[in-house]
Amino acid sequence: MKATFLLFSMLSATLTATAQATAPKDTTLYVDGRKITVQQADDNIKVSLFEARASGDTIQLQQVFEGVYLNGRSIERTTVVSIPFVKKHNRYQFDPHYPTFYVGFSQLSGGAMRYSAADHVPQVMSKSWEWGFNFCNTGIAVSADNHWGITTTIGIARMDYKLDNNYGFEKVDDITACVPAADGTVYQKSWLRYWAWRIPVSIEWQALFGSTRAFLAAGPELEWRMGITSRAKYNDKKHTLSDKLNANPLGVNLLLQAGYGDVGFQARFALTSLFQKHKGPDLYPASIGVGFYW
Repeated sequence: MKATFLLFSMLSATLTATAQATAPKDTTLYVDGRKITVQQADDNIKVSLFEARASGDTIQLQQVFEGVYLNGRSIERTTVVSIPFVKKHNRYQFDPHYPTFYVGFSQLSGGAMRYSAADHVPQVMSKSWEWGFNFCNTGIAVSADNHWGITTTIGIARMDYKLDNNYGFEKVDDITACVPAADGTVYQKSWLRYWAWRIPVSIEWQALFGSTRAFLAAGPELEWRMGITSRAKYNDKKHTLSDKLNANPLGVNLLLQAGYGDVGFQARFALTSLFQKHKGPDLYPASIGVGFYW
């Protein structure tokens, strides 16, 4: 690079001295694989340096220096800085994170922001699950370094809450309740399940550690619930106990995520009750699980 700048100095001194006596013309030189152009117009002489830059299978010339010489004075501009061992075009690009597929343990908690079974609902914690898929992840960076952004997606999920002790969800006098089976009936198993469309909006931080991204994200999530049904298996057959359970069709959750590479963890806490006020128990779905960010 010192040799290149020495060449510029020599060129500028020579061209400045002869600018008035020489007819305007353009000159192109090649030194050590670099292209140097000299352009003269009126009293201005412009010297530019280009280097070959590879992008995939394409090799392009990119300008890395420009000097404009006006009446013996020079004005220099550096447009690209090359640093050893750093990939070319290395500006960090923001990449939103929501798992393509996720699965986790779920609970019907007695309050918002809790992950513990409600006392009046005998859940089988090891058999209560949720799983889901996300589609069309998108986001926009909100910081100059592209490490902070706002993201969203749309996804669908399935929740299953297994119950124990011969209990199931039914409507009693138009009120939803978790009650024991009728006399003489023994549930082989019983459960509450529903589907939901989910649209989260998160504030996300992310950064590269080596060649792998790590990220943290948090934000609200709108949930549209469908097909809320209470079922039980007895006498070796599955029966619907109720599919009109006074549930809130819309809910709001808090979604938390953290991950590294293609694997991450997420926690989801309902901020609104699953059932309508005064028409069912105060239960708040919550889950903790793992997601795969392909």
